[in-house]
Amino acid sequence: MVIAQIFVYAFYAYTLIGLAFGIWFVFKGISKVDAGMNGSNWKLRLLLLPGTIGLWPLMLRKYLNR
Repeated sequence: MVIAQIFVYAFYAYTLIGLAFGIWFVFKGISKVDAGMNGSNWKLRLLLLPGTIGLWPLMLRKYLNR
């Protein structure tokens, strides 16, 4: 039971970090990774948020390599 709780808390931590990073990345940092996002609508950026939350380590690596 303890191992299951550790996995659940790790999932919560991953999701919360992803949410915090995703909100920042979608509205501020994505323009550095993709120049085509300059001047895009906030609704389009909001559509990218769920994917960014799930793939935040990859997006962070892309942002830091630019």
